[in-house]
Amino acid sequence: MFDDFEPAEATPLEHAGVSGSTLERVRGVDGRVVVVKTEQPISDWLAKCLGDDGRLVRLWSAGFFARLPESIDCAIEAVERIPTGWRVVMRDVTANLVPADRPLSRRSSQQIMRAIASMHREFAGANLDGLCPLVDRYWFLTPTTVQTIATHPLGAMVTQGWARFPEVAPADVSDAMLALLEHPAALATVLSRYPATLLHGDLKMANIGLDGDRVVLLDWGSLTGWGPAAIDHTWYLAVNGAAVDASLDELLADMIEVLAPEDRDAVPLALLGGLLQLGWEKALGATAADPAVRARESLGLAWWCRRAAEALETHHL
Repeated sequence: MFDDFEPAEATPLEHAGVSGSTLERVRGVDGRVVVVKTEQPISDWLAKCLGDDGRLVRLWSAGFFARLPESIDCAIEAVERIPTGWRVVMRDVTANLVPADRPLSRRSSQQIMRAIASMHREFAGANLDGLCPLVDRYWFLTPTTVQTIATHPLGAMVTQGWARFPEVAPADVSDAMLALLEHPAALATVLSRYPATLLHGDLKMANIGLDGDRVVLLDWGSLTGWGPAAIDHTWYLAVNGAAVDASLDELLADMIEVLAPEDRDAVPLALLGGLLQLGWEKALGATAADPAVRARESLGLAWWCRRAAEALETHHL
Protein backbone atom coordinates (compact mmCIF):
# COMPACT_ATOMS: atom_id res chain seq x y z
CA MET A 1 0.00 0.00 0.00
CA PHE A 2 2.70 2.44 1.15
CA ASP A 3 6.26 1.50 1.98
CA ASP A 4 5.91 3.30 5.32
CA PHE A 5 2.20 2.67 5.97
CA GLU A 6 1.18 -0.15 8.31
CA PRO A 7 -2.62 -0.74 8.44
CA ALA A 8 -4.20 -1.10 11.85
CA GLU A 9 -7.95 -0.97 11.21
CA ALA A 10 -10.19 -1.11 8.13
CA THR A 11 -13.85 -0.08 7.94
CA PRO A 12 -16.06 -0.79 4.88
CA LEU A 13 -17.62 2.31 3.30
CA GLU A 14 -20.91 2.66 1.48
CA HIS A 15 -20.68 4.54 -1.79
CA ALA A 16 -22.98 5.81 -4.51
CA GLY A 17 -21.33 3.85 -7.30
CA VAL A 18 -23.03 0.93 -9.02
CA SER A 19 -20.00 -0.83 -10.50
CA GLY A 20 -19.31 -3.40 -7.80
CA SER A 21 -15.98 -2.08 -6.51
CA THR A 22 -15.35 -1.94 -2.75
CA LEU A 23 -14.22 0.93 -0.54
CA GLU A 24 -12.58 0.84 2.88
CA ARG A 25 -11.36 3.55 5.23
CA VAL A 26 -8.04 2.33 6.60
CA ARG A 27 -6.34 3.74 9.68
CA GLY A 28 -2.62 3.19 10.03
CA VAL A 29 -0.76 2.45 13.23
CA ASP A 30 0.65 5.99 13.01
CA GLY A 31 -2.86 7.52 12.89
CA ARG A 32 -2.92 8.32 9.18
CA VAL A 33 -6.21 7.59 7.41
CA VAL A 34 -6.60 6.60 3.76
CA VAL A 35 -9.43 5.29 1.62
CA VAL A 36 -8.71 2.13 -0.34
CA LYS A 37 -10.73 1.19 -3.42
CA THR A 38 -10.40 -2.34 -4.74
CA GLU A 39 -11.52 -3.13 -8.27
CA GLN A 40 -11.83 -6.69 -9.49
CA PRO A 41 -13.11 -7.12 -13.07
CA ILE A 42 -14.58 -10.53 -12.27
CA SER A 43 -17.07 -8.89 -9.85
CA ASP A 44 -17.19 -5.36 -11.32
CA TRP A 45 -19.77 -5.26 -14.12
CA LEU A 46 -18.66 -1.82 -15.30
CA ALA A 47 -15.05 -2.91 -15.75
CA LYS A 48 -16.26 -6.09 -17.43
CA CYS A 49 -18.61 -4.29 -19.85
CA LEU A 50 -15.94 -1.75 -20.77
CA GLY A 51 -13.09 -4.22 -21.10
CA ASP A 52 -11.13 -2.48 -18.36
CA ASP A 53 -8.06 -4.55 -17.58
CA GLY A 54 -6.32 -1.84 -15.56
CA ARG A 55 -6.77 1.62 -17.07
CA LEU A 56 -6.13 3.31 -13.75
CA VAL A 57 -2.84 1.42 -13.43
CA ARG A 58 -1.81 2.61 -16.91
CA LEU A 59 -2.63 6.23 -16.10
CA TRP A 60 -0.68 6.07 -12.85
CA SER A 61 2.33 4.31 -14.35
CA ALA A 62 2.48 6.77 -17.27
CA GLY A 63 2.55 9.75 -14.88
CA PHE A 64 -0.71 11.31 -16.05
CA PHE A 65 -1.88 12.25 -12.55
CA ALA A 66 1.34 14.15 -11.93
CA ARG A 67 0.47 16.28 -14.96
CA LEU A 68 -2.97 17.33 -13.72
CA PRO A 69 -3.37 21.12 -13.41
CA GLU A 70 -3.00 22.64 -9.96
CA SER A 71 -6.76 23.30 -9.92
CA ILE A 72 -7.48 19.54 -9.83
CA ASP A 73 -6.82 17.14 -6.97
CA CYS A 74 -7.23 13.43 -7.80
CA ALA A 75 -6.46 12.49 -4.15
CA ILE A 76 -4.57 9.40 -5.35
CA GLU A 77 -1.50 8.38 -3.35
CA ALA A 78 -0.76 5.00 -4.91
CA VAL A 79 -2.10 2.48 -7.44
CA GLU A 80 -1.04 -1.14 -7.42
CA ARG A 81 -1.98 -4.34 -9.18
CA ILE A 82 -3.26 -7.27 -7.15
CA PRO A 83 -3.80 -10.85 -8.40
CA THR A 84 -7.52 -10.25 -9.04
CA GLY A 85 -7.40 -6.64 -10.27
CA TRP A 86 -5.98 -3.43 -8.84
CA ARG A 87 -6.13 -1.24 -5.77
CA VAL A 88 -6.05 2.53 -5.44
CA VAL A 89 -5.07 4.31 -2.23
CA MET A 90 -6.45 7.82 -1.73
CA ARG A 91 -6.35 10.53 0.87
CA ASP A 92 -9.65 10.72 2.70
CA VAL A 93 -11.38 13.68 1.04
CA THR A 94 -14.88 12.79 2.22
CA ALA A 95 -15.29 16.17 3.93
CA ASN A 96 -14.69 17.96 0.61
CA LEU A 97 -17.19 16.06 -1.51
CA VAL A 98 -20.20 17.96 -2.89
CA PRO A 99 -23.13 17.49 -0.45
CA ALA A 100 -25.98 15.43 -1.86
CA ASP A 101 -28.68 17.12 0.24
CA ARG A 102 -28.65 20.59 -1.33
CA PRO A 103 -28.20 22.10 -4.81
CA LEU A 104 -24.76 23.21 -5.89
CA SER A 105 -24.52 26.91 -6.70
CA ARG A 106 -23.99 27.93 -10.29
CA ARG A 107 -20.78 29.67 -9.24
CA SER A 108 -19.39 26.43 -7.79
CA SER A 109 -20.48 24.57 -10.91
CA GLN A 110 -18.59 27.09 -13.03
CA GLN A 111 -15.48 26.48 -10.90
CA ILE A 112 -15.79 22.76 -11.60
CA MET A 113 -16.22 23.34 -15.34
CA ARG A 114 -13.18 25.63 -15.47
CA ALA A 115 -11.04 23.02 -13.72
CA ILE A 116 -12.21 20.31 -16.11
CA ALA A 117 -11.41 22.60 -19.04
CA SER A 118 -7.90 23.19 -17.69
CA MET A 119 -7.35 19.42 -17.68
CA HIS A 120 -8.60 19.18 -21.25
CA ARG A 121 -6.15 21.87 -22.33
CA GLU A 122 -3.26 20.14 -20.58
CA PHE A 123 -3.87 16.83 -22.34
CA ALA A 124 -5.00 18.10 -25.75
CA GLY A 125 -3.42 15.91 -28.39
CA ALA A 126 -1.88 13.48 -25.87
CA ASN A 127 -2.40 9.73 -26.11
CA LEU A 128 -2.15 6.54 -24.07
CA ASP A 129 -3.17 3.14 -25.37
CA GLY A 130 -5.71 1.00 -23.56
CA LEU A 131 -8.17 3.63 -22.31
CA CYS A 132 -11.94 3.63 -22.89
CA PRO A 133 -12.85 3.73 -26.62
CA LEU A 134 -15.57 6.15 -27.69
CA VAL A 135 -17.80 3.38 -29.00
CA ASP A 136 -17.74 1.59 -25.63
CA ARG A 137 -18.71 4.82 -23.89
CA TYR A 138 -21.93 4.85 -25.91
CA TRP A 139 -22.45 1.10 -25.83
CA PHE A 140 -22.32 0.22 -22.15
CA LEU A 141 -25.78 1.59 -21.18
CA THR A 142 -27.69 0.07 -24.09
CA PRO A 143 -30.31 -2.68 -23.60
CA THR A 144 -28.05 -5.14 -25.41
CA THR A 145 -25.16 -4.57 -23.01
CA VAL A 146 -27.14 -4.51 -19.76
CA GLN A 147 -28.55 -7.94 -20.56
CA THR A 148 -25.20 -9.19 -19.31
CA ILE A 149 -25.96 -7.76 -15.84
CA ALA A 150 -29.47 -9.16 -15.44
CA THR A 151 -28.96 -9.64 -11.71
CA HIS A 152 -28.06 -5.95 -11.19
CA PRO A 153 -30.98 -3.49 -10.64
CA LEU A 154 -29.48 -1.14 -13.21
CA GLY A 155 -30.09 -3.68 -15.97
CA ALA A 156 -33.85 -3.67 -15.44
CA MET A 157 -33.93 0.13 -15.15
CA VAL A 158 -32.10 0.66 -18.46
CA THR A 159 -34.33 -1.83 -20.27
CA GLN A 160 -37.51 -0.38 -18.83
CA GLY A 161 -36.45 3.21 -19.47
CA TRP A 162 -35.71 2.63 -23.15
CA ALA A 163 -39.00 0.76 -23.50
CA ARG A 164 -40.78 3.88 -22.22
CA PHE A 165 -38.73 6.33 -24.27
CA PRO A 166 -40.98 6.22 -27.39
CA GLU A 167 -43.97 7.09 -25.18
CA VAL A 168 -42.51 10.41 -24.02
CA ALA A 169 -40.11 11.53 -26.78
CA PRO A 170 -40.96 12.96 -30.22
CA ALA A 171 -41.26 10.18 -32.78
CA ASP A 172 -38.39 11.39 -34.97
CA VAL A 173 -36.00 11.61 -32.03
CA SER A 174 -37.19 8.32 -30.59
CA ASP A 175 -36.72 6.47 -33.88
CA ALA A 176 -33.23 7.91 -34.31
CA MET A 177 -32.17 7.15 -30.74
CA LEU A 178 -33.39 3.56 -30.88
CA ALA A 179 -31.48 3.10 -34.14
CA LEU A 180 -28.31 4.54 -32.57
CA LEU A 181 -28.71 2.18 -29.62
CA GLU A 182 -28.25 -0.65 -32.09
CA HIS A 183 -25.28 1.01 -33.82
CA PRO A 184 -23.56 3.51 -31.45
CA ALA A 185 -20.41 3.27 -33.56
CA ALA A 186 -22.07 5.66 -36.01
CA LEU A 187 -21.94 8.45 -33.42
CA ALA A 188 -18.54 7.45 -32.07
CA THR A 189 -17.05 7.51 -35.58
CA VAL A 190 -18.21 11.07 -36.27
CA LEU A 191 -17.06 12.33 -32.86
CA SER A 192 -13.64 10.76 -33.38
CA ARG A 193 -13.01 13.28 -36.17
CA TYR A 194 -12.88 16.17 -33.69
CA PRO A 195 -9.84 17.19 -31.59
CA ALA A 196 -9.38 14.77 -28.68
CA THR A 197 -8.14 15.10 -25.13
CA LEU A 198 -8.17 13.09 -21.91
CA LEU A 199 -11.71 12.52 -20.62
CA HIS A 200 -12.34 11.73 -16.97
CA GLY A 201 -15.49 9.95 -18.13
CA ASP A 202 -17.74 9.99 -15.05
CA LEU A 203 -18.15 13.53 -13.74
CA LYS A 204 -21.16 12.87 -11.51
CA MET A 205 -21.42 14.85 -8.26
CA ALA A 206 -20.60 11.79 -6.14
CA ASN A 207 -17.12 11.90 -7.73
CA ILE A 208 -16.56 15.64 -7.27
CA GLY A 209 -15.45 17.76 -4.34
CA LEU A 210 -14.42 21.34 -3.64
CA ASP A 211 -11.42 22.30 -1.54
CA GLY A 212 -10.92 26.03 -1.72
CA ASP A 213 -9.61 26.87 -5.18
CA ARG A 214 -9.16 23.19 -6.07
CA VAL A 215 -11.64 20.68 -7.48
CA VAL A 216 -11.43 17.08 -6.28
CA LEU A 217 -12.05 14.49 -9.00
CA LEU A 218 -12.41 10.86 -7.97
CA ASP A 219 -13.17 7.55 -9.70
CA TRP A 220 -10.82 7.55 -12.66
CA GLY A 221 -10.43 4.37 -14.67
CA SER A 222 -13.04 2.34 -16.54
CA LEU A 223 -14.65 5.34 -18.30
CA THR A 224 -11.47 7.40 -18.63
CA GLY A 225 -10.50 7.72 -22.27
CA TRP A 226 -9.94 10.01 -25.23
CA GLY A 227 -12.40 12.16 -27.13
CA PRO A 228 -13.72 15.69 -27.65
CA ALA A 229 -13.74 17.76 -24.48
CA ALA A 230 -17.48 18.40 -24.92
CA ILE A 231 -18.17 14.75 -24.03
CA ASP A 232 -17.00 15.21 -20.44
CA HIS A 233 -19.02 18.41 -20.03
CA THR A 234 -22.12 16.84 -21.58
CA TRP A 235 -22.03 13.90 -19.18
CA TYR A 236 -21.67 16.46 -16.36
CA LEU A 237 -24.83 18.21 -17.59
CA ALA A 238 -26.73 14.98 -18.13
CA VAL A 239 -26.13 13.45 -14.70
CA ASN A 240 -25.98 16.64 -12.60
CA GLY A 241 -28.54 18.95 -14.19
CA ALA A 242 -30.99 18.61 -11.29
CA ALA A 243 -28.21 18.97 -8.70
CA VAL A 244 -27.14 22.50 -9.73
CA ASP A 245 -29.07 25.69 -9.01
CA ALA A 246 -29.12 26.66 -12.69
CA SER A 247 -31.17 25.88 -15.77
CA LEU A 248 -29.93 23.51 -18.45
CA ASP A 249 -29.60 26.49 -20.81
CA GLU A 250 -27.41 28.27 -18.24
CA LEU A 251 -25.27 25.17 -17.74
CA LEU A 252 -24.90 24.76 -21.49
CA ALA A 253 -23.80 28.40 -21.78
CA ASP A 254 -21.24 27.84 -19.00
CA MET A 255 -19.99 24.75 -20.81
CA ILE A 256 -19.54 26.54 -24.12
CA GLU A 257 -17.77 29.42 -22.40
CA VAL A 258 -15.01 27.20 -20.96
CA LEU A 259 -14.50 25.13 -24.10
CA ALA A 260 -11.68 26.09 -26.43
CA PRO A 261 -13.03 27.53 -29.72
CA GLU A 262 -11.86 24.48 -31.66
CA ASP A 263 -13.82 22.20 -29.29
CA ARG A 264 -17.20 23.90 -29.62
CA ASP A 265 -18.12 22.35 -32.97
CA ALA A 266 -18.47 18.96 -31.25
CA VAL A 267 -21.07 20.22 -28.74
CA PRO A 268 -24.24 19.26 -30.69
CA LEU A 269 -23.03 15.70 -31.25
CA ALA A 270 -21.85 15.41 -27.66
CA LEU A 271 -25.32 16.46 -26.48
CA LEU A 272 -26.82 13.82 -28.75
CA GLY A 273 -24.47 11.35 -27.08
CA GLY A 274 -25.65 12.46 -23.66
CA LEU A 275 -29.20 11.49 -24.56
CA LEU A 276 -27.98 8.22 -26.05
CA GLN A 277 -26.32 7.40 -22.73
CA LEU A 278 -29.06 8.54 -20.38
CA GLY A 279 -32.29 8.72 -22.38
CA TRP A 280 -33.51 5.69 -20.44
CA GLU A 281 -33.09 7.51 -17.12
CA LYS A 282 -34.85 10.61 -18.37
CA ALA A 283 -37.74 8.52 -19.70
CA LEU A 284 -38.13 6.89 -16.29
CA GLY A 285 -38.24 10.32 -14.69
CA ALA A 286 -40.78 11.61 -17.21
CA THR A 287 -43.08 8.68 -16.38
CA ALA A 288 -42.57 8.74 -12.59
CA ALA A 289 -45.54 8.26 -10.28
CA ASP A 290 -44.85 11.52 -8.39
CA PRO A 291 -46.51 14.38 -10.36
CA ALA A 292 -43.86 16.93 -9.35
CA VAL A 293 -41.01 14.64 -10.40
CA ARG A 294 -42.82 13.75 -13.62
CA ALA A 295 -43.34 17.42 -14.53
CA ARG A 296 -39.74 18.40 -13.79
CA GLU A 297 -38.23 15.44 -15.60
CA SER A 298 -40.54 15.87 -18.60
CA LEU A 299 -39.20 19.39 -19.07
CA GLY A 300 -35.65 18.08 -18.87
CA LEU A 301 -36.34 15.30 -21.37
CA ALA A 302 -37.90 17.81 -23.78
CA TRP A 303 -34.74 19.95 -23.55
CA TRP A 304 -32.50 17.01 -24.36
CA CYS A 305 -34.74 15.91 -27.21
CA ARG A 306 -34.53 19.38 -28.77
CA ARG A 307 -30.74 19.29 -28.57
CA ALA A 308 -30.72 15.82 -30.12
CA ALA A 309 -33.05 16.90 -32.93
CA GLU A 310 -30.73 19.79 -33.79
CA ALA A 311 -27.73 17.45 -34.03
CA LEU A 312 -29.64 14.87 -36.05
CA GLU A 313 -30.83 17.49 -38.53
CA THR A 314 -27.28 18.71 -39.11
CA HIS A 315 -25.41 15.41 -39.16
CA HIS A 316 -28.05 12.99 -40.54
CA LEU A 317 -27.09 10.10 -38.30
